[in-house]
This record gives sequence, structure tokens and C-alpha cells, in this order.
Amino acid sequence: MPRLLLWVPILLAPSAAFAHSPMPGIGYFYSGILHPLLVPSHLLALVALGLLIGQRGLQAMRLAYPCFLVALLVGLAYAGYAPESISIAETLLLVAAGGCGLLVAANLALPSALLAMLTVVAAFVIGADSGVTDLERRETFGAMLGAGTGTCIVLIAVAAVAELPRRDWQKILVRVVGSWCAASAALVLALALRGLT
Repeated sequence: MPRLLLWVPILLAPSAAFAHSPMPGIGYFYSGILHPLLVPSHLLALVALGLLIGQRGLQAMRLAYPCFLVALLVGLAYAGYAPESISIAETLLLVAAGGCGLLVAANLALPSALLAMLTVVAAFVIGADSGVTDLERRETFGAMLGAGTGTCIVLIAVAAVAELPRRDWQKILVRVVGSWCAASAALVLALALRGLT
């Protein structure tokens, strides 16, 4: 019995935990692809931005996609040199998600410059907040390449779904999902301000 009790502290000792570390068993690239789906602020911002871009149609997509890709690459490059998370990244993404969600719900005409600015801010912050720590250079590159690929896939898929509706009830559904994004972002921001998250 005393020997068994000696194993208890060893079994209960925590192993090292790293923010944005890759998931074991699936590889660094595929772990990176899943990264935007597993970080709630990234996913919420991507869904809200994708809805906004898709709701505005093909012209908005032609403007937003190149802006998003360039800003995302710059953000990922920044994260490659400074992998620690930006302290206000989550707040910036929640504010962007709330703003995009409100614009989707209101379905207002949007100046191209504002759409480009929202796209660039969200893409850069998502990229800069996707850094990984304690990996070799090759593994870091694989994880970052996967994160960039996954981020682009999520944005393009959501925008494509939001652009498809032709019937009135489908357009209303896109606006409802946009309002849910805005409400979710507002709730999390309110909890953060109260110090509960």
C-alpha cells in the first residue's frame, strides 16, 4: 500500500501545457488546419466576416479575399517571429465579430474601404494570434501553413454559403446568424469586462 501511494503524486503531476500547441497524433499541418475551428474568438470572427463578405456578393469577394490573404500572411509572419499571443487579440477579434455581425443583421450598404479595413484587421490579428511555441523551424512552418490554410477554408466556405441564398427566408437566416454572432461577441466581451473569463 505505501508503494502505491508513492505513485499518486506522479500520476497527478501535470505535464507541460503550451498555448496553441499542436494536437498529438495528427501532425503539425493538420493540427494547424483545425486551429481556427478550435479557438472560439477566431471562429466567431471568421464566421461573422464570412457572412458579411458573402452577403455583399461577388464584388465584395473580389475585394476582400486578396486583402484577407495578404493581411493573414503578414500576421502569420509576425507570429513566426513573435509566437506569444497578442494580449488584446481576443478582444480585437470579438469587437470585429460583433461589428461584422451587426452589419450582417442590419444588411446595410457598406463602403468598400470599410469592408477592406475590417477584413485586414481580422486577418492580421488571426494570423498574429496563431503562433506556436517550442517547435523546431520545420514543425513551426507546417503548423503555421496549416493554420493559414484552415483560416482561408473557413472564411471562403462561410462566405460561399452566405452568398448562395436567393429566397427571402434564406437571406433572413443569414441575417439571424449574423445577429447571433454579434450577440455572442457582446456576451463574451461583457463577461471579460466583469472579469469572469
